[in-house]
This record gives sequence, C-alpha cells and structure tokens, in this order.
Amino acid sequence: MKKLKSFLLMLIILPCAFLFCACNVQTTYHSPTITEEVVITSDLTQATNTAMMSTVAIFTETRNGYSAGAGVIYSLNKESGEAYIITNYHVVVNGDYFAGSPSTSTIYAQPYGSAYCTIGTTDFGSTTLIKGNNLLSCTYVGGSKTYDIAVLKVQDDLLKTYALQAATISKSTAKLGSTVIAIGNPNFEGLSATRGTISVESEEITVCVSDETVPTANQEYISYRAIRFDAPINGGNSGGGLYNEKGELIGIASASGEDLENYSSAIPITVAVNVAENILYGKEKGLNGLYKFNSGITFEAQNSQTIYEETTGLLFIKEDIIVTNSEGVLYTYGVRNGDKIVSVKKGEIEIELSRAYELEDFFLSVYPGDTFIITWVSADGNETEEITTSSSDYSIIA
Repeated sequence: MKKLKSFLLMLIILPCAFLFCACNVQTTYHSPTITEEVVITSDLTQATNTAMMSTVAIFTETRNGYSAGAGVIYSLNKESGEAYIITNYHVVVNGDYFAGSPSTSTIYAQPYGSAYCTIGTTDFGSTTLIKGNNLLSCTYVGGSKTYDIAVLKVQDDLLKTYALQAATISKSTAKLGSTVIAIGNPNFEGLSATRGTISVESEEITVCVSDETVPTANQEYISYRAIRFDAPINGGNSGGGLYNEKGELIGIASASGEDLENYSSAIPITVAVNVAENILYGKEKGLNGLYKFNSGITFEAQNSQTIYEETTGLLFIKEDIIVTNSEGVLYTYGVRNGDKIVSVKKGEIEIELSRAYELEDFFLSVYPGDTFIITWVSADGNETEEITTSSSDYSIIA
C-alpha cells in the first residue's frame, strides 16, 4: 500500500515539476565541449569552415518571383558594416529580371547559419520567397555579361558582429589534381560544401546567355576561360566560391556540364578579381560595365608544350604568345605580326608570360593613365617599351 501511495505521489509531482520547468524556462548557451579530436582537424575541414565565412546565399527578385544563387564576400569593413560581394552576372541579371535591369530587382544575401530563405510556389505558378533571418539587402554596383561577373554592395550593421570575413584571394594559379572546395546554394537549400579535384586548370568554355527562356536559333552565347573540376554543383551554386586546400579563393563557380556528371566550371579568380576591380573603378567614373584597354593586337598560343618540374612534382604548360594582327596602341610602339610577347610589368608586378591568357588578364588590370612596360621578341631581337595609356585607348564591354 505504501508503494502504491508513493507511486501515485510521483505521478502527481513529476508532471507538476515538468510544468513548473516549462513555465520558467531560462536558457543559457553552452559552447560545445572541445576535445583533442575536434581541435586536431584536417586542413580541409579548417579550410571549409574558413571558406564558409566568406560565402553567402543570394536571392534575386524576378518577374516570376525569385531565383537563387550564391556570392563571395570580396571586401568587408566590419567597423562601418560595409561589404562588396562578387557573384555571377547571370545570378542577378537575366531576361526574367525586369528587362535585365538589376537596379529594379530586390537582391538579398544571407550568410551561413541563418534560417535560410526558401522558394515557394503561388497559386498562379510564380515563385515566392519565404524569408528566413539575417537578410542583407544588396545594391547592384555593376557587371559584365561577357565575363559573367557582377559586383554587389551591402551596408548593414549585421556585418559588424556576424561571423563573416572577406575571402582570402589565392596568389597562385589552380593546379592540376589539386583538391578544391565548392560552396554554394544548391537547389535553394542553403549554403553547403562539396569537394573535388581540378581536372583542367584552364580552358575555354561556351555557355548560352540568351535572355529568352525558350531555345531558339538566335540564342546568344559567350566564351570565357574557366577551371574544370569534378566537385558536384547544381542550380544555385552559381556565383559561389571555389576554394583551395588552404581555404583561399581560386575561382567563382559558374556552370555545370549538361548531361555530364560532376563536370563543373569556375571563372579563375584572376579574371574575377580583375573584372570586379575594373567594375568598381568604372563606377567611380560614372560608368556601368567593364572599362577595357584596347591594346590593338590579337594574339594566339603557339608551340604549346608540357613541362614536368621535378622539385614540385607538377606539370606546367608553356606556350608562345604570338601576335596575329597588330594595329592601334601597340602597333604605334612597334609591335608587329609574328612578334612574340614575353613579359609585362606594371608597378612592382612583373609577369614572365607562359600562357596566352596571362596577357589577356593583365590588360584587364590596366586603367587610363596607367604606365606599363611590355617586352617582346621581333625579327630584330628583344624590344621593350614603356606605355602610358589614355582614355581614348578604352571601350566599354557589356
């Protein structure tokens, strides 16, 4: 009988205790227990965590609702709460985006760890944005369809306190066989990371950028240089970061191969940064687009060969940069058809050219009034000239 009374008493007391606790909830944050196993993580684990702090999900308003992508924090001033984000042009400018005018679209960025936005469907078939938290309103600064790069600006006090940082830009080029980390917003499910390997360090790809949603014979295509890798990316990864094993940014994810599994491409970071800086420079001058130096020459790679470097165990490609047509600025300085361009220098930066794309990338970084030195080999031997550019040497590239 005593046991029965005790049991009944417990039945009365326990619910009351739970009710009491529920009515007087006080939560205190406890940091995870740090064990040696957690601290001694792999370099890739640390690199992924570092990279995640510089990647954001992007949501863009369209005529039919919203679409999603990703972006990378290029610069961040925590004191002022200001940041610039690099993303793909097609993430924020598209035929569905109010006649291709991103200035009239609402664009949000959202950092890792947020209650992510999701995309729903209305009764009329359009998409709607189901908002989460930590939404950062973005302003479109400028972009280039030709290079598929755009720049966004964020001004928000959340940047002062949230665990965010600007991406560390890699100073070395992508290496064949290197492990890479791709971070994006696949299928609008929030930021996530995949890992893979670089299979081609530099190649030219062609993608459709037509504003029309239905394929036609008049589709518009662009070609640009890209890194090929096999980390899986899906719709929503566009504009996100491709990072190396140190968590350094080496590219901006841009495309995946149709009907090809794990065939992914990213715009090399040298191109993305040069284009972004060019856009920001142009914005200061009241321009909207890419302010490109017209060298007056066309060139191509010839005599390509593979070089194995025993000290590093890496393969490198070496090619001659041969002028195929010369006119304009460089023609006036003596560069002629058949000449071989060997080096360029601007300020303290000197590049001994081994790939044709390095010269193209360099010209993106030359602005009106800049002085640079170019060296080439002609029939008469080595020749060097110092060139100072003027605004008449430039054109706006869409």
